[in-house]
Amino acid sequence: MQPYFMPYIGYWQLFAAADKLIVLDDVAFIRRGWINRNRILVNGAAHRFSIPLSHASQHRLINEIGLAADSGWLKSFRSTLVQNYRKAPFFDETQSFLEPVLMSSHGQLLPFLLRSIEAVATHLGIGTPLALASSVDPDRQYGGQARIIDLCCQEKACRYLNLPGGRDLYNAQDFHRCGIELQFIIPRLSPYTQPGGRWWPSLSIIDLLMHLGRKGAQNELLHLGPAISVDVGKS
Repeated sequence: MQPYFMPYIGYWQLFAAADKLIVLDDVAFIRRGWINRNRILVNGAAHRFSIPLSHASQHRLINEIGLAADSGWLKSFRSTLVQNYRKAPFFDETQSFLEPVLMSSHGQLLPFLLRSIEAVATHLGIGTPLALASSVDPDRQYGGQARIIDLCCQEKACRYLNLPGGRDLYNAQDFHRCGIELQFIIPRLSPYTQPGGRWWPSLSIIDLLMHLGRKGAQNELLHLGPAISVDVGKS
């Protein structure tokens, strides 16, 4: 998976279900994607925020991009969290967890994202080891699906897990020929109480932690449908 900042609960459900997570750090950065952006609640509605970057371009790899030297963003983001979550049941707990992560928002983008991913994993009790694609396969001879299969082969994986959004990217027959079973896990996004009278699903894990807390979020890791294997007769 690519590294994201505080992604939704489905990312963490996948992380917890895997034996190992390989972070695709050496693929092209996607502008207007989710690597440095996510959604939280502002005035009871989903609001997208972005972490400012330095010289971000789709012609550069994720691990080549830096964070902008913009202390104003951090101050503004803290203020937004306080204004919109101060009455949330687990505001103090989540703020205490978040602050060290936010304080490390300087330097290169990738180390910051890795720090945030490892912080959430520790907070939720996810013990799945993490590796960088650039370390597993520094030569990057392949791209797209072929790269994923090659990474799986180098790790001696017998099964590749992904979220449903990846269904259109992969061909089960190609994985099967390499002795790898292609599976997709189905996240179960359980509604929880949010201000504003409606539930906004798939927000940043920040929102879920604010409303359910650490223990509640740990329970959500278990809310998965069965892993669905793709028939090798189908693409």
